[in-house]
Amino acid sequence: MFIRFLVPLALSGFAYSQTYSYIQDPGIPIMGPQVVRVYRDGSKELIEQTMPAGVMGREKEYHGRTFYDFQAHKLYVQVLSDPGAPCGLQTLAETTAPSMLDPVGAGADLLKELVGKGTITPVGTETMNGIPTKVMMLTASDGNGKVWLAQNGGYPVRIDSIDKDGKASTMLEVKQLSLARPTGNFFTPPGNCVAAVQSGPPPKPSTNVTAITLQPIPKYKGACPARVKLTGTITVDGPGKVFYQFGAGNMEPGETLTFDAAGTKTVSHVMTFQPKYGNDMGGSAILEAIGIDDAGHHDLAMKGSNNSDFTVTCTSGGGK
Repeated sequence: MFIRFLVPLALSGFAYSQTYSYIQDPGIPIMGPQVVRVYRDGSKELIEQTMPAGVMGREKEYHGRTFYDFQAHKLYVQVLSDPGAPCGLQTLAETTAPSMLDPVGAGADLLKELVGKGTITPVGTETMNGIPTKVMMLTASDGNGKVWLAQNGGYPVRIDSIDKDGKASTMLEVKQLSLARPTGNFFTPPGNCVAAVQSGPPPKPSTNVTAITLQPIPKYKGACPARVKLTGTITVDGPGKVFYQFGAGNMEPGETLTFDAAGTKTVSHVMTFQPKYGNDMGGSAILEAIGIDDAGHHDLAMKGSNNSDFTVTCTSGGGK
């Protein structure tokens, strides 16, 4: 099951200097299995994600890179598996990468995200993938689990969920951790992103998005793959066109909506999830939108809705 536990530990955060690299395999699967490679050097971090074809309706392998420059407050996004996709650049307010993508650098935050009513019991120590860890058993009304926490740093090296029959499934595992400075050209902003920023001011939208909401998502329990409907509203201050997209872990393809006047419209989208049979999948969904100009162009800083948590339980079918 997707683990949500109360973790009453005095975590010190990652105690080393912020220089490391590792492979996370598997990564916590919101949109299917993935391998995550992380490279960190001081204020710069590169996260590379690979997700196979044939999962969640994906026609081909997804391969993307996200480059964080925390000091410059910039975020660069590249989809390497689609050479025609433009490189995106956004203003970055956060000082750490998302905890589910970087449990080493944001281990305490990840454990907080898995919070729920439960208890945690130390059961010993173990060296996991060369990392000395403290082993913890987790017990809660909505599922049990096991966590290996690094003795130096307090970040999760591995997280297992345990179903009602006692079967364990690994949800996250840190492998090949190195504290040496990563070697390679990982921390240079992509050239086409820089060129796009220097080409001129952002497009002027025909209308402005003033409010955006996402409705609560009912819990799904049934045959998988699960098709879950997401519904939200978009409000604008005048006539024009809006680009919007739903996402849960990864953003879905975007669509365009036309307003004849200021007001609010309802939009919806069906997403497909396929967790392993016997496991629960959980996560948060979001709706993002922004006004576009007459040519369909828009700035990269989209307005986001509230997050809506969801869970998917397969009673039959599901992934292997």
